[in-house]
Amino acid sequence: MTDAQQLFDYARRQFNEIADDVERHFDMVAGSVGSFVYIRSNRQKRKRRVTRSASGARTDVVVVAGAVANPLASSLYLDLERRGFVVYVVTSTHQDEQHIKSLSRVDLVPLHIDLVDPFSARDQMVRFQDLLDREHQAFESAEAHRLSFAGLILVPDTKATPAEVGDISSEEWSDALNAKVLNTIATTQLFLPTVVQHKAKVMLLTPSVTPALRPPMHAIESTVYGALEGFTSSLAAELKQEGVKLSHFKLGNIDIPAVTSKQRREGALQSRLGATPLRTLQDSVFDALMAKRPRRTWHVGRGSLVYDVIGSWAPPTITAWMMGAGRRKEVATEVKDEDMHGSQGSLTWEKVEQEVSTSSGQATDR
Repeated sequence: MTDAQQLFDYARRQFNEIADDVERHFDMVAGSVGSFVYIRSNRQKRKRRVTRSASGARTDVVVVAGAVANPLASSLYLDLERRGFVVYVVTSTHQDEQHIKSLSRVDLVPLHIDLVDPFSARDQMVRFQDLLDREHQAFESAEAHRLSFAGLILVPDTKATPAEVGDISSEEWSDALNAKVLNTIATTQLFLPTVVQHKAKVMLLTPSVTPALRPPMHAIESTVYGALEGFTSSLAAELKQEGVKLSHFKLGNIDIPAVTSKQRREGALQSRLGATPLRTLQDSVFDALMAKRPRRTWHVGRGSLVYDVIGSWAPPTITAWMMGAGRRKEVATEVKDEDMHGSQGSLTWEKVEQEVSTSSGQATDR
């Protein structure tokens, strides 16, 4: 037998052995992949609903605190109400209270808390605590049940007008920190005794792309985010000793229909990459409420995890180069009132490059 024939026979034997191995393990691999796809598909398709009492009454209570008319906050409390929660929305003005009542949802209830008046706020919390402690009946002959405090969801409006530090007055700093940071802290403090007693979960939802990169002309937004992140980190360590879980949702680019349609009408620059559907965030919030041990940090939305890693590990020069630090941008000096009270103001989580270019384009148009 020649050397060529020996080499050919050796190659044929090797090929046959490889083919036999593939064939022998094919069923196992195909079965594993098929099982994984099936389980994942069922998990995505399963209905996320809250269990009710024997009489059909709702028993799980969630409190949502934030800008009431904010599209993100409104989409969350409406979705939670649809999933079977009794949702209390913290309101501070008569207009906010009327907005919640106008939605005509029986289990969507305004919870008026005036942070300026501490005595009134404490009285309201006493009534809320009494609501959780006493028994309820869905109808006259129904079995009595108690309400369970499932979670406190904080959705502060962290957005601010792009401006250089030298152009921001002390009054603007004071207003931003009071409205975006101190109000969130004060609301959390009011609910802390009830949260600890009922072992309710605490969640903070904030956009993270811009604060993670800390670009120029975003000092207020970065400062607010840093203050809230530091507050939640310390609070999480304290609540852990009480057996209470705190989760921080770092949000990226999320497709909120109310915001997206408005941006299209105004001709705003759209991201080339598709945004994460709003349903993903809603499912994540529900999963965190229902989980026994929810994650400490949730990255939801396109770019959230990537920009968080870049901002934490990349050298400042790389981040500055990505943001085009050498190019001086015009700063928008006016902001529409509706933008700061709930639409684009805290919900446009596009790439920062697009955000800066959009701001400069609006300033040029004005």
